[in-house]
Amino acid sequence: MTTENKIFIGIGLVTVLIMGVGIFFLSKQDERLNKPLMGQEVKVENSNHVPEGTSIEYESNPPAAGSHYAKTSHAGMYDKAPADGNLVHSLEHGAVILWYRENLPKEDIEKLKKIFSQTPGRSIMTPRKSLDVPVAVSSWGRVLRLQAIDEKQIKAFFETNHDRAPEQAPI
Repeated sequence: MTTENKIFIGIGLVTVLIMGVGIFFLSKQDERLNKPLMGQEVKVENSNHVPEGTSIEYESNPPAAGSHYAKTSHAGMYDKAPADGNLVHSLEHGAVILWYRENLPKEDIEKLKKIFSQTPGRSIMTPRKSLDVPVAVSSWGRVLRLQAIDEKQIKAFFETNHDRAPEQAPI
């Protein structure tokens, strides 16, 4: 066998390997997109942009859809909650938000930070003063309200619901 033939065979094998890996990852993505969304469904009345500072009433606490401000909140952890209007716009772009009651004990917040650091996609973690459960997770049109920190449920919500919103745009 000539060196030229060996090179062509090597290139062919590498090409087949790359295609196989690509197909594997695409099938995993398709599998995720075929799963039903987690959480309670929240009615999506509209997704209009309203002027920054406008008072907005949401269908759920925490909010999961509706009118919002033109700017999004960036992915990451917040010590002080951004405006709901900015957070809702991030949800419309496919983000998932981990909310926690503002007065949650420090050790619980640390536990949530550890869970949050392992989440995929566009992720936000923020306190919420008016949250009437200890922890909640929301995505566009969905809310999962938890009476206790449930790592398995939180991770599953992020995995299933991230990037499944009307707009796929940066936050």
